Amino acid sequence: MNLDNYVDVATRLKLALEKYPNLRVSERGHEIATFGDTTVLICSVCVWRDVDDEHPVIASASEPLPGRTPYTRNSELMVGMTSALGRALGYMGVGINSSIASRNEVEARQDQHGEAPTRPVEPRTAQLGSAAGDGPSQPQLRMLKALGYSGPTPRDKREASSIIDGLKKAAAMIEDAKNSPEDPF
Repeated sequence: MNLDNYVDVATRLKLALEKYPNLRVSERGHEIATFGDTTVLICSVCVWRDVDDEHPVIASASEPLPGRTPYTRNSELMVGMTSALGRALGYMGVGINSSIASRNEVEARQDQHGEAPTRPVEPRTAQLGSAAGDGPSQPQLRMLKALGYSGPTPRDKREASSIIDGLKKAAAMIEDAKNSPEDPF
């Protein structure tokens, strides 16, 4: 995979500090979530452009647990926070050429042979908002839609519940960060 159009987080941070010399970053926390058979670490950061920034940027990123490469295994928290920071800076328009994803995020998804890791994915033909058989219930599908979920239709009620719980926790973390009295300066 050609990484020429991706900017690493260190470069994004340097560019941001040049543009916003009073920039402040706060790691907002992390949590472990399970979606189906996948466990991830969700990391969130908040970035203030300056002391008067009324609309700081809040971003999250998830990192598989355990890490899937020798470079991410046992460093999941650092990789997750770095990815969240890279996304926040990207949302601010810093260091984005063709993607919000940073070079670090793309590299973290590659194995030692340079290919992105893949796992078999069963085709999912049901549309969000319809269910058949032992799949998610109609109320679950409506909740997913209301929460803005646009991923593949969950396989079953358990997976749907896990996704709903994760989305609600992420929304609560963002709301808490917005309402936090913490002074980043």
